[in-house]
Amino acid sequence: MKKILYLLAVACVSIAMMSCHGVRPEAGEEAVLIYKPWFFGHGGVDKDPVTTGLTWCWWSTSSETFKIIPQKQQVDMEDLVSNDNTPLDFHTVIITQIKAGKSPVMLENYGVDWFNTNIYNHYCNRVRDYVSQHSPFDLMSNREVLNEIDAKVLKEMRDYVAELSKEKEFPIEIKNVVIGKAIPNAEQLAEMNKTAKAVQAKQTQEREVEVQLAREKTERQRAIADKAYQQEMGLSAQQFIQLKAWDIIAQEQGANIDVLFNADGANKMWNIK
Repeated sequence: MKKILYLLAVACVSIAMMSCHGVRPEAGEEAVLIYKPWFFGHGGVDKDPVTTGLTWCWWSTSSETFKIIPQKQQVDMEDLVSNDNTPLDFHTVIITQIKAGKSPVMLENYGVDWFNTNIYNHYCNRVRDYVSQHSPFDLMSNREVLNEIDAKVLKEMRDYVAELSKEKEFPIEIKNVVIGKAIPNAEQLAEMNKTAKAVQAKQTQEREVEVQLAREKTERQRAIADKAYQQEMGLSAQQFIQLKAWDIIAQEQGANIDVLFNADGANKMWNIK
């Protein structure tokens, strides 16, 4: 009789163990148990979340796991239009956090895919609205403008969550929003490169003109100075040309030239070294 009772007890324990499974959330997570009756009655969500550790449940009980530490959601947006209709791409980030102990409320009210269902579209619309108010230059390089957009979108998202919670509690916090600098799409980048090359070419031409004008001014001043020298020394045009030629020769290393010429009827000897 004892042996039979022992076997029955072992069988019951085995069946019980085979009918159970463990729920083990990790650090920074909460698990929500969902009860499902085997035959009749009502199931539902357990109001108390399972925190770090191991909890045994019947096989009919399922679970969903939620992160309760801040989560960075990256949202990439393409072809957002600036105030001059320039299409730009953005890599944006919104950081959210489910309130500790509130994961059962989140599951009941908004489900597992709460971000895509309730946050994503509203967030994209808000970013799109503010981007359309600024120029491409500011969106690509003005950190002050981008910080202003961050702050405005953050406030609107928090207000949005508070509004939803008036109807059904939405237990999340919007921790931060970072829009990031605008990135031209491929077509826009090609056009910008083309424009930059045209601007560079124009600047190069303008500099060349400036150099030529400066050279012309210098040569003109040199000619005026040479003419004044010729008149002061009483040299004919031919004599002045010869003198300039001797100056050039004298620049050669080791040159030493004695020159006799007649100026104003007087013979003069010049030594050019």
